Amino acid sequence: MRDSEQQLIELLKLNPDFLVRNPALLSELEIPHRTGLAVSLIERQVGVLREKLKSGDKRLRALMDIARDNERLAQSRHRLSLNLLGAHDLDDVISVVLDELGSELDAEFAVLRLFSSDQRRLESNAALFVSRQDERLKSFATMLKHNNPVCGRCIPGQIDFMFGEDAGEIKSAAMVPLAAGAELGLLGLGSRDVDRFQTTMGTDFLSRLGELVAAALAVHLEV
Repeated sequence: MRDSEQQLIELLKLNPDFLVRNPALLSELEIPHRTGLAVSLIERQVGVLREKLKSGDKRLRALMDIARDNERLAQSRHRLSLNLLGAHDLDDVISVVLDELGSELDAEFAVLRLFSSDQRRLESNAALFVSRQDERLKSFATMLKHNNPVCGRCIPGQIDFMFGEDAGEIKSAAMVPLAAGAELGLLGLGSRDVDRFQTTMGTDFLSRLGELVAAALAVHLEV
């Protein structure tokens, strides 16, 4: 240990401007400046500045994380747009939407429930299509009326309606209304993580996403 300390001392002697060239190191060093039993004003100021520096680093890292997430979401939406342009029919649109959103939005569960008055569709694919007169849609009335996504711990009836037999695994969810001239349906994103979709989350991205998906669906659905 003494050899290492001596080597460090020699290094600093040979490079007297080392700390000038590496100012960030100062925030990690403990340099006491004692005046008897009291802590000097200088030492107190250094401590305050060090804490401010650490706090600033945390805020910077948080902002960088947000920027990376926003970039990832922008790329995901761009890729989704391109894939939807190449969709040939309703099945293609549904496949593109569920595959992209399930993988890119950290949602273990992604589902679509589309409204229809076509009895043939209702009978042939009850997991996808739901009657516009279905009583269970009343719990979504406010969301659909204002066309606003909702995040958080949705009410049990909504979770059951959207996710069916997987409802018991959903701890948080995002519900996105799909409208393009008329109410087309709902997009549901679910997670086993209770903190994944929170009521405090911004919903602008989900709103734009809902508009994009609804526009693609409207081409293949009665409006």
